[in-house]
Amino acid sequence: MKKRIFAILLIAAMALSMAACGGKKEETETAAETEAAAETEAAEAAEETEADSGEVLEGAVGGMVTEDGEYIEEVFVEGTVSSIDGSVLSINTIDGTTMSFDTANASIDELDKANLVEGAYVETSYLDAPDAAEPYDAAYVTVLMNLEEQADSMGVNPTLYGTVTFVDINDLTIRDANGTEVSFDNSISREVTFGGIKAGTEVRVTYMGSIYPENQVSDDEGTGSGAPVAIKIVSEDAVNSEEAAADYITGPVSDVSEGSITVDTSYDSFTFTADPSMLSGIEESQNVRVYYEGVLAEGRSIPATQVTAG
Repeated sequence: MKKRIFAILLIAAMALSMAACGGKKEETETAAETEAAAETEAAEAAEETEADSGEVLEGAVGGMVTEDGEYIEEVFVEGTVSSIDGSVLSINTIDGTTMSFDTANASIDELDKANLVEGAYVETSYLDAPDAAEPYDAAYVTVLMNLEEQADSMGVNPTLYGTVTFVDINDLTIRDANGTEVSFDNSISREVTFGGIKAGTEVRVTYMGSIYPENQVSDDEGTGSGAPVAIKIVSEDAVNSEEAAADYITGPVSDVSEGSITVDTSYDSFTFTADPSMLSGIEESQNVRVYYEGVLAEGRSIPATQVTAG
């Protein structure tokens, strides 16, 4: 009997001992989990401290936090490129102001670099720090509309800026801001200049057609090809003249009727809509000058603003 009682007591003691061990194990696991969580929070805090040291916060598009914890806003600007001088890009913004940006360290992809010329519509950004001054350091530059797309949105012919490398009665080649040479059919162009158009002259060439090969209808050379056609060439010394601001073509009348007139050029014929009073006394074969507004293009009816003989 005594042996039986002793066995029962021994079993009970062993059970109590196992329960105590299990409790200690659970306490140890809980402590380990708590310690791991604390280490994770400490690591995250360290990362935040590092981000606060002046680095741009990842995911926080629109600015950065300085070492003092001050938030500097990233300002986004859209507008038309008005000039390019080395790495300095000037933009006429949508609110009518002009701003300049240094693009030396800006992010610009290869296609945008090729399309970054005066007249293109672009977006850029800069950090509006207390000591920021023009030209602002641009973070990136993206061309939203190339030269021709922007001109089309404005309802005008595009104008390319550059330096003349070759010119004769039939052909014109200029080098743009990117160093790219662009050739034009020069058979019907109108020159506006005080000092002449020659190699080395800085000019603005208003043209029809496209300077982009993928938009040209032919790779043939000469008049009637897919090459862009120069309409007006303005040298820098005459940019602010009245003649530079005017848009017109001259040539013999091939057809005139109530409300329209067609003028021939060595490149093509152009038809203009006009108030009948403008066409009074105008006859076929007569040389005329037709002032117009909008886009001069083949196969398009163009509004005339004035028609004069001679």
